[in-house]
Amino acid sequence: MKQIIYKYLGVLLLLSMYACKQDEMGPTQSDGIAPDPVSNVTVKNLNGAAEITYELPEDPDLLYVKAAYTAANGEVRETKVSKHKNTVLVEGFGDTRAYVVSLFAVDKGENASAVVNVTVNPKEPPMKLVKETITVVPDFGGVNVSYENVTAANMAIVVLTNDSLGQFVPVNTHYTNLKKSVFPTRNLKPEEAKFGFFVRDRWGNLSDTLYLNLTPYFETRLDRTKMRGLMLPTDAGLDYGGTMAGLFDGSVGDGTFYHSNDVAKMPQWFTFDMGVTAKLSRLVYFMRQAYYYGLHNPREVEVWGSNAPSADGSFDNWVLLTKHMQVKPSGLPDGQLSQADREAAEAGESIPIPRDAPKVRYLRFKTLRNWTNGTYVNFNELEAWGDPR
Repeated sequence: MKQIIYKYLGVLLLLSMYACKQDEMGPTQSDGIAPDPVSNVTVKNLNGAAEITYELPEDPDLLYVKAAYTAANGEVRETKVSKHKNTVLVEGFGDTRAYVVSLFAVDKGENASAVVNVTVNPKEPPMKLVKETITVVPDFGGVNVSYENVTAANMAIVVLTNDSLGQFVPVNTHYTNLKKSVFPTRNLKPEEAKFGFFVRDRWGNLSDTLYLNLTPYFETRLDRTKMRGLMLPTDAGLDYGGTMAGLFDGSVGDGTFYHSNDVAKMPQWFTFDMGVTAKLSRLVYFMRQAYYYGLHNPREVEVWGSNAPSADGSFDNWVLLTKHMQVKPSGLPDGQLSQADREAAEAGESIPIPRDAPKVRYLRFKTLRNWTNGTYVNFNELEAWGDPR
């Protein structure tokens, strides 16, 4: 008898829970009647965008609100937001013209309300703001572009110059959402040339183009076959198949590499002889391919230079040339890579050396932090660039 009563109570409980769930979810099908339109619409104009706020109609099967507008190029763009929000952000405006945005309330049967049209007047788009901040200076083997991006919008800054056939074409595209940064364009001849610089946003809107005539400074990659590790007393030891020679063998693959040992702690460093005294322009290091922006790859480093390193491994007779922090282009979490991340990693991480740095023969690569905040340093290849004349 007790078992029958328990089973009966259990069935009642399940039915009660199902009824409550159905009540929470509301109708599962449309009633076939279009909802009323949104009301009390207000607009907040933003850079290249507008935030539209409204009151939702009281309709039990309301599903979402749709905002649509026609871009300057004739493309119709739509944004949909849940019924649980009373604002919609419309983006991608490439100028400050007035645009009509059409708002629709839509139910679960895709029945749309009568349209409510609202006019937005977006402020100056971010890509034009970025273009106005661009400054360019000649550098070793090319030019350096600095910029500000106060809205932290996703941008592409495009550099143009004449190619080997004399065609004025893009030679570098820099993707960013940083608020302020500098990037180089390399491998150019030390001759006066015409350059162009424009900014593109993710909707394809373009700024106008900045034109400049600039002369890059001479730069060449230093002869890797003359480079050798010194292994001074304070240098990190090697283990796990890593060698100093692996840094200078010309291979960026995972077959040969540098790998510090268990004893090494942060910060740690290694020292090497470039085989020539040179005015350095940059160092370029290549991460382990299986662990881009992860594991033991260097993240925050210092580069020191000397012409007479102390035999005891101290920092006597050394000068700090630069400090550098590697930035993952996408900003994605550990283990996730975008195409821009892969392309940047394959090109190598460039550490620019200031033009006022002295000529040196010996370098000390000091790692302050790796990508997992661990105690090892491990990467594939190291290149030195500059003027050895």
